[in-house]
Parts: sequence; C-alpha cells; structure tokens
Amino acid sequence: AETKRLQLKLTSHHHIHQHSTFTMASTMAARNAIKRFPLNQCTKPRLFSSRATAPAASSILLDHDSSRKQTWTAALLTAMAVTSSAFAADKALAEAEVEDNTDEDSTTILNWSGTHSVELAPGNYHEPETMDELAQLVSKAYREGQHIRPVGSALSPNGLSFDSRGMVCLSNLDKIIDINKEKMTVTVEAGARVSQVLDALRPHGLTLPNLASIAEQQIGGFVSVGAHGTGAAVPPCDEFVEALTIVTPSQHGVVKMTEESHGPLFRLARLGLGGLGILSEVTLKVIPAHRLVEQTIVLTRSEAKEKLSTLLKRHKHVRYMWIPYEDAVVVVTNDPENELPLMGAGTEVDDGKGGKKKIVTVEDLQPEYTRDEQLAPLRGLLRKLLQNKPDTSMDEETINGMGFGDLRDVILASGNMLDPDHIKRCNKAESEFWAKAQGIDIAPSDQKLQFDCGGQQWVYEVCLPVGTYGLPNSNSMGFVEELLKEIEASGIAAPSPIEQRWSGASRSPLSPASVGPREHESYDSQNALFSWVGVIMYLPSEDFDPSGFRREFITQSFKDGYCKMVRKVGEKYGLMCHWAKLEVSEDPSDACVNVAESVRARFGPEVVGAFNAARDLYDPKRVLSCSLLDQVFGSSSSDKKQ
Repeated sequence: AETKRLQLKLTSHHHIHQHSTFTMASTMAARNAIKRFPLNQCTKPRLFSSRATAPAASSILLDHDSSRKQTWTAALLTAMAVTSSAFAADKALAEAEVEDNTDEDSTTILNWSGTHSVELAPGNYHEPETMDELAQLVSKAYREGQHIRPVGSALSPNGLSFDSRGMVCLSNLDKIIDINKEKMTVTVEAGARVSQVLDALRPHGLTLPNLASIAEQQIGGFVSVGAHGTGAAVPPCDEFVEALTIVTPSQHGVVKMTEESHGPLFRLARLGLGGLGILSEVTLKVIPAHRLVEQTIVLTRSEAKEKLSTLLKRHKHVRYMWIPYEDAVVVVTNDPENELPLMGAGTEVDDGKGGKKKIVTVEDLQPEYTRDEQLAPLRGLLRKLLQNKPDTSMDEETINGMGFGDLRDVILASGNMLDPDHIKRCNKAESEFWAKAQGIDIAPSDQKLQFDCGGQQWVYEVCLPVGTYGLPNSNSMGFVEELLKEIEASGIAAPSPIEQRWSGASRSPLSPASVGPREHESYDSQNALFSWVGVIMYLPSEDFDPSGFRREFITQSFKDGYCKMVRKVGEKYGLMCHWAKLEVSEDPSDACVNVAESVRARFGPEVVGAFNAARDLYDPKRVLSCSLLDQVFGSSSSDKKQ
C-alpha cells in the first residue's frame, strides 16, 4: 500500500501511440482514491493526457475514515477500470519503476490540487535510481544546456516545480541514511517523503519538530519552498536543516553545505526554490516523540481577537479557522501532554511537588455530542440540495457514510459554487458542525499536526509580520478583519475556512518569514512573529463538472476577484505569498501581471541580487529554472532582476 507513486501506463488497442500519466503525490493519491464517494459512487477518472481521448486517472482526495482505508486499493483499481474501452492498463508497467521514455512516449504531470499540469516531450522526464545516476544526469544537462527542473510530490498548488523543458524527480532516492540520537538529527535522501521519515524516527522515540498540515511532501520540496506549520515560537521548516547536499549544473558539481562551511549560501540553498541545485541529501533536527493534547473550541470574532495574544503564549500550536458570513472562529490548540497549561484543557491534579498540573482523563475525552449529532447540520443541508437535483442520486447509506470533508465537498459542488447565498448556507452548516464538534483529543504529534485539507482547490496563502512573540502587534487581527469586511461587503463566494496560523522567523533570505541576514540579528528579529493566512475556493469533481466549465469559472473568479482582494487589503501589511501558492503572469490582462514585481520589492535588491549571484555560481545556464523563477529573478545571468 505504501507505494512510492501511482503509475499507470495506457496503451491504445491499436497501439498507435503510448502516453504516460503520473500522479506525483502517489501515496496520497492511492489512499485517497475512494475519498469522494464510497465504492458504489466512485468518481469518474480525470483526464490528464492531452493526446489521449479517454479518461486516464483516478481522483485524488484525503481520507481520514479508518473504516474505509482497508479497501482503498480495490477502489483505486475500480476507478482505473472504468476508463474507456479504447485503452487498457499495462499491469506490469504499472508495478514497475519508471522507465526512460521512448521516442513514442510523452509524460503529463498534474499537481495534487488539479490546478496545474505540464507535458514533457519524450526523454525530458527523469527518475534516477542512484546518486551517481543523478550526478551524471545533472552534469549532462550542464554540458548540453538541457533543462532539468527538480520536482517532488507535485503538491505545490501553483505547480512551482513544473517546467515543460525538462524535469527530474527523486522518488527513487528515498533512503533514511542515518538517525543520530546523540546529535538529535536525521539524514535522508531528499526523495524521502515526510511520512517515511516520521515512520523511521518513531522506533527511536523521535519525531520532526513541526509539520506542514500533510506529510506526503518529499523532504527536498518540504524545505525548498519554505513549508511551515503553526506555533508562535516554532520557525518554518527550513530552519530544521542542519546540513545539505546539492547536485549543481556547474563546474562545482556536488556541493555539501552547512551553516559553518557556507554561511549565507547555505541559507539560500536550503530554501532555494530548486534554483541553486538539486537537493539530494538533507540533515534535519529532530526532537523527542510526544503526544499532543488537542482542544477545539468555537469563539466569536470579538473573542478570537481579544484572546489571541494569550492563546499564542499559552499554547505551543494555535490555528484559527475563520468562517466567512458567520460570527464564528474555530480555534484549534495543541500542547505536549506533559506540558499542559493550567488555564487550558484537561483536569487539574496535584503535581506531587506542592503545585498543580493538568492531565487528560477518559472523561475529558468524551464528546458532548455523538458523531451523528455533529454531522446532522451538514447531512440535512445536503438532503435539501439533492431534492433540487433529480438527476443526482445519493442514498442514505452513502450520505451517512460520509465524513465532514466528504460532506462539505459534495454540498459545495451540489450548488452554484460562485453564488454567495449558496456559500452562506454551506458556511452556516459548517459553523453548526463545529459548534457541536468542540472538545479534546490526544494523539502523537505527527498525527495531530496533520489535518484534512479538503478536496481539490485553489489556495492563496500570504505571510505578514505581526510583531514579536513577547509583544504581538494588531496586524494579525487587523488584516483578517479588513479582509472579512471586504469579502462580506462585496459578496465574494468565500467558502470556509480562512485559515490563520503563526510561526517564528526564518533566517533563510527567501523565506516569507525572513528576518534578514544572521549578522543583523537582534532581539526583535530572533523573536519575530509571523502570521500565515490562507483563502480557498474548492473545485468540483468531474461527477459535478464533466465539461470542466465550472472549474474554469471558479479559477477566473478566484484569481481576478479573491486573490486580488487579498493583495489589495494586504498592501499596507507587508505581506508575501507562500512560494508554493504564488501565481505570476506576464500577460497584461491577467490579474497576476504585477505580482513578480511586488515580490522583488518585498525582498529588496540585496536579497534578489544575492540569489542571482548564487544562481550564477551553481546554475549559470539556468537549466534548473522555471517560468516563475524567470519572471521574478530573470531567466539568464544577463537578465537579472533587481
């Protein structure tokens, strides 16, 4: 079940041509093949191939329902089996490693959110089997000037790792090299997924310091794009990197780096956006494994504003989920089981030292409402919506078998997803669900720091400075309050949630949470606090949008309306978009046309110049670049942006 990737090769009955389609977020894809509906309501496969005329892949969605996990393989095979009779799956090829493309093959890759795809000509997609093979591949690319953009699990919503001129994936280079309990580090090949690293650390009583909501990223991508979790005193994930190795298309070849050996270049390379070398090996900090006590509460907007400073200092991890058009903010906190704040969740007992402490008892874990009672508002709304859709059949067993994420996705797709009134009804039902889902839970940290991100979606996430850990300023609340005011005044169809998280600072110059060079560190920079705010618009599955027109309209509305509004409101807050969610364009008619310029202004000429100087050193021919990097930083050493 824990396959490295989902791989399906389709061959015409007449053998006219072959076309390979890969879903890079493989394990996630496999686990989630049955996410949208139970087996009898399985979604139609999504067409990835631009040359084929029949559907060729399954849906990709997240599943936390343990009762269905045992049957995901059968569901996935069922999804594949309903492809057009003009095509047949080659089982041997589906189980084998990716082969070099022949002259008859091209490769199409779709990212997890279904928002970007790329088609590569025969011979331009690579999955090396060994480090030596990777080094030879990069050396050849340097000699011939052939593009070789690194791609991980293709989880970035903006397709940051995509480039049709050539790509390389390290999915075969996923070894856990060393776990050092004395130094509290783990060294891995960069193709290892976060979940693999967590599994390897678990028997040693260790874990990673934080996660970025999911665990299917390859480690290379995890650090290269500045992934982050939540925790006011916890920095973004690139700060966990102790050492790294990059394979560069330059005369320098393979370069090993640490803070001590390379200083500023090390900090540029660890969050280098794949532009300074192909990250092949990474050493990360680890911490003792622990369980987290999670508490979910619902506050009013005024309460959420009033309590924020206290919550950030009291709890290790804090996450807000704002519900547009509803006076409700879902607050999720997580704290180590043995470090529970006295004013937080749990039962107060004597600590045996003359003081008090909090523990979690069986009684504390008992929910106030049953799962059926919690889901009743969502199920009720879905039934009402289906009454107006006689062409859509969904029996009670199917409805009652759906979890929260399933219900929300189907409810949204069962109406006009750009109609504010429909979105308001959906958000109201979700608010009622959360009101009954309040409570306490406890589980290992690597489980609690992951959460259901929902189905395929557009997401736009920005980061803004909000003071220091000891003295947060008003920007966290000011930005979100202004954004909600604009959303609700203009009637944007904004589904729940607007997610807000917090992190400490990063010393990586290209991090959205950067505080500048190490030599300029001060108390304020060391304790700087940043807030990350993400907005979304969900996309309907093919069952609800066989033509794809609805997705196109939602995409246009999201980019031209919602994202533009976020940028306008955020102008005075000094925000920067998450690199994996940044959309840029050179088309004057596109809403993103001026974004690249604003990114350069946000980082300033010193940082932009330093990154381009590092590119000149390690990628002088720019064979690692992509459209986004070209537009922000320039496409050649003679075309540097300042």
